[in-house]
Formats: sequence, structure tokens, C-alpha cells
Amino acid sequence: MRAHTIARIYALTLLGYAGREGAVEEVDQGLTALSQALAAEPRLGAFLAAPQIEAGEKRAVIERALGDRLHPALVRFLLLVVEKRREALLGEIASAWRELLDERANRMTASVVTAVELDDATRKAIQAALERATGKTIVLESRVDPAMIGGVILRFGDSVIDGSVRSRLAAIRNRLRRAHVRGGME
Repeated sequence: MRAHTIARIYALTLLGYAGREGAVEEVDQGLTALSQALAAEPRLGAFLAAPQIEAGEKRAVIERALGDRLHPALVRFLLLVVEKRREALLGEIASAWRELLDERANRMTASVVTAVELDDATRKAIQAALERATGKTIVLESRVDPAMIGGVILRFGDSVIDGSVRSRLAAIRNRLRRAHVRGGME
């Protein structure tokens, strides 16, 4: 089974735990904080993912370090993840959790990459166009990449729209190369 599929199954399990306890928001906050901690402190992730460390030791650390900071449903879930030896998937589980919450809220995260910072009017216009196209509430994340030269790259769901000058120049270069190769063969 693919890691993303396994992570989604675990995220669904967590959503079930949290839903039964009426704690989806608290679990979401705790999982976000845990994801940030794993990103900020690679040793924590390495400790959890290390197969040579006994599950009992990992459970003890989770209960001692996180037991009073996280919602009990999330702590129980983390203990289950350790028991099933899926600790290395915690990052993917957190991503799958976010996707599930977005689906429940009819929300989608989209990213826009531009060569220069977008002004608010352009940002709102892009967001509105994506909302009309998808029928979902769009959470728009923007990033600046000066190497693009100009244009825009949009990513939402499984779609990528690349309207960057860089990609257009690359396409022209490839067409010229193919034309040169064909022209040289005649």
C-alpha cells in the first residue's frame, strides 16, 4: 500500500477519534503544533522513526512529554501510531488530516508562484477565479520566485497551470531544437 493511502487511513482514524469526543478543533491545533515541532526539531522525528528504539520507550516519551499538552484523543492516536510502527508517516498523516478537514469544509488550498509580490487586488481576483472554477472556498498561498522572470504558476488539487515566462521560453527552446534537428536531417 502506498504511504499516502496508509496516511489517509490513519488520518481518518484520528478524525473518528476526535469526532466521537467532539474535539476536532483541539486535535487539529495539537497536530499542527506537533507537525511544527517535528519540522523545527529533526531529532524528535528521528527518535520517533528510529526502528532500534523500543515502542515502549517511545510511548513513555510521548506520554511524559505530550500527555498533558495534547488532547487525550491525539495522545491515544500517537500511541497507536507507535504501536503499529508507523511513526515515520506522522508528517504524511498530518497532511492527510489537513486534506480531510479541507474536504469537510469544502475548502481547498491553492498556491500561486509569481516573479514579484502580488498586490491584494490581484490576489483576490485569482482567489475568486479559482473559487468559481472549483466551487470551493480557496485558501491561497503565494510565493515569490524571481527566477520565473514573469507570469504565474497556479497549483490546486491535482492541477497545475504554468503560465510562467520561464516555461514558455523553455517550450520555445525545445521547439527550435526539434526544428533544427529535423531541418538538419533533410
